[in-house]
Amino acid sequence: MSQLGSDISVVALAFAVFAAGGGPADLGLVLAARMIPQPLLAVVGGAMAYRTSTERVMVGAHLTSGLSQSAAAVLLLSGTAQVWHLILLALVTGAANGFFVPAQQSVVPQIVGPELLQQANAMLRFPQNASKMAGRAVGGIVVAFAGPGWAIACDALSFFCAALLLSRVGVPLLRKESTGHTKAVKDVAEGWRVFRSQRWMWVMVLQNAIALMLWLAGVQVMGPVYATEELGGPQPWGLAVTALAVGLAVGSAVAMAWRPRCAGPLICGCMATMALPMAVMATHGRLAVLSLAMLIAGAGVDTAMVTWTGLMQERIPVEQLSRVLSFSNVGPLALVPLGYVLAGPAVQVVGLNAALALSATGILAVAVIPLVLGDIRTLSRPQIEPRTREAAVA
Repeated sequence: MSQLGSDISVVALAFAVFAAGGGPADLGLVLAARMIPQPLLAVVGGAMAYRTSTERVMVGAHLTSGLSQSAAAVLLLSGTAQVWHLILLALVTGAANGFFVPAQQSVVPQIVGPELLQQANAMLRFPQNASKMAGRAVGGIVVAFAGPGWAIACDALSFFCAALLLSRVGVPLLRKESTGHTKAVKDVAEGWRVFRSQRWMWVMVLQNAIALMLWLAGVQVMGPVYATEELGGPQPWGLAVTALAVGLAVGSAVAMAWRPRCAGPLICGCMATMALPMAVMATHGRLAVLSLAMLIAGAGVDTAMVTWTGLMQERIPVEQLSRVLSFSNVGPLALVPLGYVLAGPAVQVVGLNAALALSATGILAVAVIPLVLGDIRTLSRPQIEPRTREAAVA
C-alpha cells in the first residue's frame, strides 16, 4: 500500500521542486537528502530488527514517513513550500526508510521455507510493481490536473494505512534474550565480518552502487528535465515511468516461474539493460521508443533484484541476515546522493544529452567488468530439495 503512494509521489517530487522555484540542481539536492540517511542508518536498522522486533521497526518507520510527507503536502498546498523545506523533510523520510528496508528484507525467510523463497520474493515484488503501474500513471495525471501537493498527500495517507496493516503481521522475534549496548556493537561487527568475508558479495554490491547512482541520476533528475524539454511535461513522463513499472511486473512474473542457477552472469546481464533508457534519451528518442526501453530495463532490473535477494537469503543464515543485508544496502545507497548532486551540474556543463550518454556508457561498463572474476562468472544458487509433507508439517 505504501508503495502505491510512493509511486504517485515519485512523479510529483520533481515537479514539486520546480513548483517551489527550484531547478535540476535543486531536485538533485532534494533526492540526495532523501538518500543520505539511508546508508548511515541501515546498519543501525538491521541490528535493531535483529535485537527487538521487525514489526515495530517497520511500523515506526512508516509512521515517521507519513508525518514527513504530510508536512510536505501541507506546505505545497498552501503555496509556502521552499526548496529547503523539501530537503529537510526528505532527510526525515530517508532516515525512516533506512530503518525500514533491512527489517522488511529479513522477514521473508522467517515465514517461508527455503524452497519457496524465490516464489515468495517474486510474489512480494509483483503487487509492488503493479502499484508502480497504477501509481506512476496516476501520479502524472494528479500532478497535471491537481498539482504535486495532492499527489504527495496521497503518499502520506498510504504510509499511515500501511503502518496499521503491518501492526497486525505478528513477525516472530529473531532474538529472545535481553541485550545491552556492548552487544549491539558486537552484532553490527558480526554483520560486517560476514559481509567482507564474501568477495562475490562486496564486489556485486560495489557494482550495484555505481550502476544505481548512474541509473537514478538519469531517471529521477535528468529524466524529468528531458520530459519537460522534449516530451511535453509530466503526463508523457508518467507514461514512460509506467512502462518501467510494467517491465518490473514482467520481471516479477518471470521470477515466479523461473529460479535461475547461474546467478552472477544473469544479474550482470540484467543490469546492462538499465543503459537502454539513457541511450534513448541521449539520442532524442520519442516517447514510444523510450517507453519500450523503460519496459525492457524494468524487466531486467526486477529479475536481477529477485535473484539477488534469493541468493542472499539462501547463502546467509537467517539469524545473521538482517545485519548482513544492512551492509549490502549501504553500498548501493552510499553513492546515490553523489549522483543526484552531480547530475544537475553535469547537465549544465556538458548538456543533457551528453550527460545521459555518459550514464549509459558507465552502466554498461560496470555491468560487464565484474565478469572478469571467476567467482562472479560461476556464482550460482544452491540446489534446493523440496520439503516432504512430513517435514513441512514439522
